Amino acid sequence: MQAAEVDKGSGSGRGKGTPARQFPGSGTDIAAGLFLLVCGLLGSWLGQDLKVGTAYRMGPGYAPMLLSWILGGFGLVLAILGVLRAGTPLERWNLRRLVLVLGAMVVFGLTVERLGLFIASLLAVAIAAMAGDRARMREIGLLACCMAGFACLLFAFALQLPLRVLP
Repeated sequence: MQAAEVDKGSGSGRGKGTPARQFPGSGTDIAAGLFLLVCGLLGSWLGQDLKVGTAYRMGPGYAPMLLSWILGGFGLVLAILGVLRAGTPLERWNLRRLVLVLGAMVVFGLTVERLGLFIASLLAVAIAAMAGDRARMREIGLLACCMAGFACLLFAFALQLPLRVLP
């Protein structure tokens, strides 16, 4: 037979009878590793103006630089392991889910000062929960109320951060 397998319609998004793409490594691990590596390099670059100091006398840039290097190191190891071992290929991104989750963060940031922590949290959790496959209004409402209540208890009362709870 041929080297390429034939997908029998397993729900992977390809049509029946189309050749499955062969990938030598784990696309998911490679992409995640490269993302972590880029984040680590970006953190190192952005923190280069901060004074690092020594392990005994740490400067303001010591912890960010150390964490950036650790993050980049984990990313490099993950990317190398992804190349060396077989795994799952990258799947297509679901644009609807991406927009809903990122939109929830934007809505929270834009509403937390005007509407207060409770309402902003309600909106953010409800919008992000709509990205799921089984979005049920009753469950989303209960989840949003519990998460918003917990956020208010934690940030406004326990940690006493200067946040308005309600408008």
